[in-house]
Amino acid sequence: MPRRQSSQTAPVPAAPLIDLAALGDRLRRWRQWRGVSQAALARQAGVDPMVVSRLEGQQKPRLEVETAAKLARVCRWTLDQLCGLAPVPPIPAPAPPYSPLDAGRPDWLPARLQNSTEERQLAAQILAWQIRGATPDRIADSLTAWGSVSMGGKPWTRDTVQHTVRGWTYGTKHRQRALLLAYGFTTEAHQHAAWWRRQR
Repeated sequence: MPRRQSSQTAPVPAAPLIDLAALGDRLRRWRQWRGVSQAALARQAGVDPMVVSRLEGQQKPRLEVETAAKLARVCRWTLDQLCGLAPVPPIPAPAPPYSPLDAGRPDWLPARLQNSTEERQLAAQILAWQIRGATPDRIADSLTAWGSVSMGGKPWTRDTVQHTVRGWTYGTKHRQRALLLAYGFTTEAHQHAAWWRRQR
């Protein structure tokens, strides 16, 4: 005897209430506006850095409530705001990255670094540019545009820029601040602690 078909059809699954792609985009825009790295945001929230990376990269299929609450707290949003169920305050667009080209070539900078004193001064200048918001790539582009040549004769790249600073500071906060002060970058030395926290 044939089975009677039910007059009821299977319910159509509802669309997800939370758009995780939009959530990741909102989080990325907030982070960029605040000038915080993914690692720094994760550390402040007490979550795994991969969570932030995967959210922003739209690779996370779901988000645990505890993790969402931690991220919302750092952003000073409600859970509804983080999840897109309530409007968030406007997130200003981040300012374009600072470029040393905007300020012009420093008068003291020679076409080719001749000695360790000039290289040390350039390391302080690079660090000051970074604190003002320049990326290593923009610094390398500026030095190249000015026709500057490194002491080793290598072209300026992200790596040579970072190596120049590391060579004189060993990557430590104390040595970086001392280098800034040694060359009169007092404003940047005062901003250094906040910049250092954003990098970590």
